[in-house]
Amino acid sequence: MRIRGIQFSPALGNVEKNYDAHERHIKDAVRDKIDFIIFPELSASGYHLKDIVYDVSLAPGSDMIKKFEKMSRDIDILIGAPYEEIPGIIYNTALFFSQGQLVHKHRKVQLPNFGMFEEGMIFKPGDNFKTFKIGDFTAGIIICREILFPVHAYLYYLQEVDFLIGISNSPVRGIGEEGFAPSFKLWERLGEVYAVNYHLNYVFINRTGFEESLCFGGGSFFAAPGQGILKKAAYFDEDILDFEINKEDVRISRISTNYLRDENPGLILKELKRILNA
Repeated sequence: MRIRGIQFSPALGNVEKNYDAHERHIKDAVRDKIDFIIFPELSASGYHLKDIVYDVSLAPGSDMIKKFEKMSRDIDILIGAPYEEIPGIIYNTALFFSQGQLVHKHRKVQLPNFGMFEEGMIFKPGDNFKTFKIGDFTAGIIICREILFPVHAYLYYLQEVDFLIGISNSPVRGIGEEGFAPSFKLWERLGEVYAVNYHLNYVFINRTGFEESLCFGGGSFFAAPGQGILKKAAYFDEDILDFEINKEDVRISRISTNYLRDENPGLILKELKRILNA
């Protein structure tokens, strides 16, 4: 499967302008015979939404949803958007379109609400980590802060996911000894663990650009099962990340380590119950 990640800077609150950017990238990907295109978290709206979230959210059956459904007849598409499934209730959502339909929604579970983040004031949290199919691959989605809790990726691992997709709006924080933000290393370190120890293809697609006082750093990457990070996009600049995945790499990784074979989720469940009841 040929995949393209789009690392770009959405315009805050300008859904039409952001749609135009999506459409342009999607048309280019179709021309280049890409099978699946991935955009960052909240790519349809920008991040720091506050009260305007009610004016820019997408809704079931809306014209914008129908436009993405139509484009997905030629290519599978994943976008990030505020999604108002119930009137007045909005989720930070990843929307997957395929074969002319909105096929899967992942509602962000971990909503940061501290410091520069105000998602808990805007969105309702999701409550599950369900898999879905992209061609022959079993896939799962984690959104930004969910990536930082390895148990979320583990839940997909137990469901035998072979393609894990992380989308993000990660601001840059701090300057390290090597001249770039230590936060980049955090995402990359987790990506290596997920790809190698959980036997899966892992992609991290982050946005770039500025919103108010926030600087988003890019640094998207692809990590292959059993191998780790193979390709990186630029830090800070807009960029395109092209890569391919195949089922055989997952199989070889599982054979070489046997982690999945030797998992014991029943024991973990028993211990969780013991800890929670203590």
